Parts: sequence; C-alpha cells; structure tokens
Amino acid sequence: MRRDPSDPPPLADPHADPHADPHDDPHADPHDDPHDVAAATTARRFRDARVPPAGVHLDSAAAGRSSRAVLAAVHAHTVAETVHGAAPALARAAGVLDRGRAQTLDLLGGQAGAALAFTHSAGDALNRLVALLLPTAEARRAGVLRVRGEYAPNSAAWRAAGVRDRVVGSGPRIDPEEFDAALRRELRAGRPAFVHLTWVGSHVGTVQDVGALLAVARDHGLPTVVDAAQAFAHVDTRAAAAADVVYGTSRKWLTGPRGVGFCALRGRFAALAPRMEPFEAHHAGRVGFAHAVAELHDLGPADVVAGLAAVGARTRAVLRDLPAWDVVEAGPEGTTAPGATTTLRPRGAVPPDVTASVARLAAHGVLVTAAGRERSEEMTADVLRVSPHLDVTEADLARVRALLLDPPTGDLAESLPQ
Repeated sequence: MRRDPSDPPPLADPHADPHADPHDDPHADPHDDPHDVAAATTARRFRDARVPPAGVHLDSAAAGRSSRAVLAAVHAHTVAETVHGAAPALARAAGVLDRGRAQTLDLLGGQAGAALAFTHSAGDALNRLVALLLPTAEARRAGVLRVRGEYAPNSAAWRAAGVRDRVVGSGPRIDPEEFDAALRRELRAGRPAFVHLTWVGSHVGTVQDVGALLAVARDHGLPTVVDAAQAFAHVDTRAAAAADVVYGTSRKWLTGPRGVGFCALRGRFAALAPRMEPFEAHHAGRVGFAHAVAELHDLGPADVVAGLAAVGARTRAVLRDLPAWDVVEAGPEGTTAPGATTTLRPRGAVPPDVTASVARLAAHGVLVTAAGRERSEEMTADVLRVSPHLDVTEADLARVRALLLDPPTGDLAESLPQ
C-alpha cells in the first residue's frame, strides 16, 4: 500500500535484515524511497553498536546510550591509568583527544581559529564562562541578554553571580525581525556583556533559528554565547561557526560518557580555552567523548540529523491525537520542531498527572522524562518528554501511545494490569 505523502513515513526498522532482498518481500512497495533504505541502514548501525536496552529507551535528551566501543575506550583508558600511571596514560591519549577536539569543532561549523576546552558538563562550562566573561561589577551590571523561555538553570547561574538578567521575546522561539527590534530597544538602556542563546530547550523540542539570531547579534556588534547541550549531535549545528562561544555536553544526543562537556571559543575568546579546561577531570570520559564524536562522523552527521528529524516527526504523528495530551511543539515539520524531542502537556477537566504517567510507563519498561515547571519560566504545567534516538521502532511508539491512553486500547491492553 502506498502511504499518504502528507503523513510522516513509518520509521525504518533497525532490526531488519540488511542482506534481505526487497524483491523477495511480497508486501514491498516498488516505489520505496532509497532514502528510507539509507535511514534503515543508519538506524541498524546505531542499534548494532550498542548493548540492547532492558526496555524501551526514549530518554536521549536526558542521557543517551553509549556504544560498546565508547564504553570500551573509557575502560581501556582507566586500565591504562592503572598500568602505566595517570600522566603517561593521558600523554598516550593526546592524539585521540586532539582528534576529538578537531572533529567537535568541525560539527560546530569548522570555526576558524577556534579552540576547544573540555569541561565537566555543559553547566560547568557556563559557570566557568560567567566567571571569566563577567569578572567586573561593570560587566555584571551590563548583564546577559537572553530570549524568554531560557533553560532556567542557565539564567540562575548568572543571577547567582549578581549578573543582571535581561529578557526579550515571549519564548521559546523568536523571529529574527522581532529579535532585531528587541535588541534595538535594549541597547538604548546599554549594551549587554553578551547575548546568550539556547538552541534547543530542555522542556520543549522547538529549535531556535540560531544562525539567523547570531547574524542579528553580529550586526549589532554583540558577543554571543550559545547553549548547544540539547542541539549537539541532534540538529545541524554548523551555524555555530558564527558564535563567539558554544558549549555543550557529551551524555545526551552524542551518547558519550557522563561527566564530560565542552566549550568552543573563537576569535578573542579563544585565548580563554586553557582557563576553561580543568585538569583534574574524568580523562577516561574525555577519551570516550572523542570516540563518540568519531562514531558520529563515521555514521555521517547529516544522516544522523535527518534520521532524528524523521524520528521526531513520526513520534509526534503517533502521539498527536491522544485524548488527554497535547503535543507542545507546533508549526510545520522541519521549521519549529525538526528534532527528535516531543513534549506532551496534559489537558482535560481532570488532566493526567505527569509524574504518575511517567512512573506507569517505567513500570512497563518505557523510559521517558517528567519535565517540571522549574525548567523554564514559560511553562504553565509539567510536561512528559519523549526523546527517542535512531533505534526507536514503530512498536516502541505504539507501546507509548497505548500506555498513555486511558483506558489503554489495542493488543497492549490485554497485557496491562487491571
């Protein structure tokens, strides 16, 4: 049966036999898109590189599943520290780490003259940036300008340091023309120390048009810092080449080790890189990060980004008409929500409890996140966040849908406790 072209296509099956001849399948569509075949290959390679999950893992926005090779690299470096000593092991890993730095910068647009510092996490990178970029009372009074809907711990980090918090827009996504007008208004009250942009939020899958916003800020001569924690290895981040500073993490969509972050600095900020990078750190994790970045390059960054966009589109299509839940992400696919994250807001006279719903999913082997209102000022209710990676299947999404129906329907209803 030919699918409706207006509907997101079914997900490529990562469990399919890569050697099977499609002509042997009596149900195969002769009009199958070769891109679907490529997507299935990428999904299969991603799945085969990992230990199978105990259940259904739909929580990459919290922490992705590292590959066997990344786990082995972390283990091997830890063993090397024991056998040869920490300093000699680190010296032996220098080439791997340098390659990881270079490949990370390449994913961020190949920033000319940029330097990359490893940090403990994205949050650690921001805390260090606040200390280095806002060292004076004058800089703290100038403040940080951000778009409403910022990840709350970000703005909390600079407010805790006594930095003025300057907010524009209505969030989470701002139009470049609106941003330009807002900057013009704010500049009348003085120039901010820098503009801070979050590419993809923690509480919503909407993707900010960071490239366009960076161009606006550059036109006003303003330094820019970009939070790419939810964007790196998830959406196309090459527009980051126009940013002065970009920071992110290993553990989410890259599926690298926990305890490792990064900060890319360019131009006059590049000289700060040595002061950004703590020496006392999880060096084995940094080696694992470098291996995870190499794996992403091997899979093909464009293929991964396209695959995750397809995963997100399909997830929203499967979950969009649940009677007690609204899909938060709005707008045409590929415009405001081209990533893989889907957030569900409870609705109805007696809306479902998000925490209880997440617990119910967990009881049936499905891992998702309950994102509370503390994550962003724009949130009016807790949301349920679903963030699958390339290895998600149609059956996984159908299971989530069935568990979120009240009462559950379909074949799954027979297996659920009464």
